[in-house]
Amino acid sequence: MSYKLHFLSIFRELFVPHYRSLEFRAKIFTAMLIAKNSILDSDYQEVEEIAKDIYGDDKKRIHILVQTVKEYVEKATQGSKLNLDLLLKDIDYELKMIKRYVKKIDFAHLRRLMVNSDEIDAHFQQQVYEFFLNEVKIYSHS
Repeated sequence: MSYKLHFLSIFRELFVPHYRSLEFRAKIFTAMLIAKNSILDSDYQEVEEIAKDIYGDDKKRIHILVQTVKEYVEKATQGSKLNLDLLLKDIDYELKMIKRYVKKIDFAHLRRLMVNSDEIDAHFQQQVYEFFLNEVKIYSHS
C-alpha cells in the first residue's frame, strides 16, 4: 500500500469528497461480514471487487472503502464497543436522517458477501440482509 493511500485512508474525512456516503457503504458491508463467525481474506477481496463495481477505476476510493471495512471489522471483532447490534442501529439512524442513502444499499452486492458462508453464517447474514430489505422499504417511502 502506498503512503499516499494510507494517509488518505486515515484522514478520509478531510481529503475524500463524500466520505460519509463511503463510510455508510463500509458499515453496510461490515454488518454483512461480522454476521459471520469467521471472516476470510476472500471476503475482503469480494469487498474490493464490489468497490470496483461501484467506483470504477477510482483506486483511491476503492482502497479507502476496503480499508474502512477492515477498520470497522477489526473494531467489532477485537472486543471494542462496536458490535453488530450497534452497527445496525447506526445504519438505521443514518437512513432515518439521510434518506437518499437507501440508494447506496445494493442487494446484489450484499448477496455476493454471502457466497462463501457456511450454513450457520448464511443464516445470520440472511437476517442482516432482511433487516436491510426492511430498512429500504421503510425509508424509501418516507
